Amino acid sequence: MDIPSTFVDAADLDWRPTPYAGVQWKKLRFDAATQQSAVLIRFEPGSVYGAHRHPGGEEYLVLEGELEDGGKRYGTGTYVHHPPGSAHRPRSSEGCLIYVTLPEPIENLD
Repeated sequence: MDIPSTFVDAADLDWRPTPYAGVQWKKLRFDAATQQSAVLIRFEPGSVYGAHRHPGGEEYLVLEGELEDGGKRYGTGTYVHHPPGSAHRPRSSEGCLIYVTLPEPIENLD
């Protein structure tokens, strides 16, 4: 069975609000069967995403700006992998744009 490739022009997608002020997202891909997703997340300067856990882990790449996560700062071009079960509350003092892939949905802890 041939599975077709997916092509998305992120510029054509609207930013969607999150429950957290100053944090928006764009869905690039979501597979309902596996629950895997790929998204862009934008943090305005000074914004914080709520505490959450990654049952299946998480991978992200900082595309612009700087993300603060787990007491460390990650600048443009930094790749981060969080293992399954990890939890955090990311924030950005200066603002940033990140590309995130998730093998399964997050669990909110707030």
